[in-house]
Amino acid sequence: MIRGPITLLIVGAIMLAGFALVALGPQAFERYLPERVVAMLDGGLAGTFNGVRRSGDSPADFLDDGVDGLEARGPIAALAGNRPVFIGDVIDGYSTRVGSGIPAEITMIRPISGCRPTPPLQGTTVGHVTSGVTGLDLPLLTYEDSDLALAVQDFVNAYRSGGLTRINPPAGLAYEVYDVAVTETRVPVYLVLESTGRNRIWNIHLAPGAKVERVILLGGMHSGVANLDPVVPVEVLPGAALAACGIEPAYPLNPGHRFFDVLKNGPGTYKTDAEATYLVMQDRIAAYNTWFRDTFGVKADETRAGFDEGTLSVVGPQPGAAEPKAVYAPVNGARIRMTQDDYFEIEGQVPEGEDFAGRVKAIATSFAFGDLSTLRQGVNF
Repeated sequence: MIRGPITLLIVGAIMLAGFALVALGPQAFERYLPERVVAMLDGGLAGTFNGVRRSGDSPADFLDDGVDGLEARGPIAALAGNRPVFIGDVIDGYSTRVGSGIPAEITMIRPISGCRPTPPLQGTTVGHVTSGVTGLDLPLLTYEDSDLALAVQDFVNAYRSGGLTRINPPAGLAYEVYDVAVTETRVPVYLVLESTGRNRIWNIHLAPGAKVERVILLGGMHSGVANLDPVVPVEVLPGAALAACGIEPAYPLNPGHRFFDVLKNGPGTYKTDAEATYLVMQDRIAAYNTWFRDTFGVKADETRAGFDEGTLSVVGPQPGAAEPKAVYAPVNGARIRMTQDDYFEIEGQVPEGEDFAGRVKAIATSFAFGDLSTLRQGVNF
């Protein structure tokens, strides 16, 4: 009598799992399936990105000149000048399975004072990487009291409307990982790593013989670096510090960006406004190029390696058939140097009640005089 409903449940679960696999990729199952199974799924979907199956013989076949920017739609990385290259041609063992990556050691670093990082030494080469959205969240998050206050208000609103008590950290608190493969082995490399996201961990993968002189972390809110020799200096200028210095990162838009459609075909005042905006954009690009050249000795827009959506950039040339590739180094078990907010968590390693959800619920409960049920009666927040 119950076989029918059970069968429907099984079919529904399979359909839901299939949807998650297509929409989210193998990472959706990373914490629930054995690593070898996830690896098999990952390999089987090598040409799939954001649920879209792509194929092609050239790396350019997997790069979209999209309305929101350059977007990697397959297994490609960015070389200097945003030239695409197949990931397998520049790094061995690459993986995007980072959801369970727990570092072995975390060291706090602080932003530098002033507006000028230490310049590159003579005889080094500057590697410049930019990152947009990666979608590769680590089980590490950081937040401050203002994040808790917003979450408390959301919790109270949800509780009053439906009695909901589940609390999930909002998007943006977790650190996203972005991978940097260093294939330059002739001279030491000075890395300038520039983020537009909130929290970023830059994971460094070196080819045999590659050496990093110094790392500069620009932009974003909080950032850090993994798998870097502890003797290599790291300097941080977050987005707020750049703004305080009057520095605004700016780059030319890709040809397919939606802005150019408005600039060309927009009606009336829209086109006029776009034309004025375009002139301002050119001034900002020139100003940033000047600061970047004066600080690092190279122009920003000519050296950047990083799509608006992607997971890996390459500093150095594409290795030849007889040359060594970079070697993938996981975040799991790595050393990380990073900045962080007032609170920092490693998922699964926080005592009950002391994680983000516990703090939010405790604050709400204290305002509700120890009894959440009084929230129904209109306690003000």
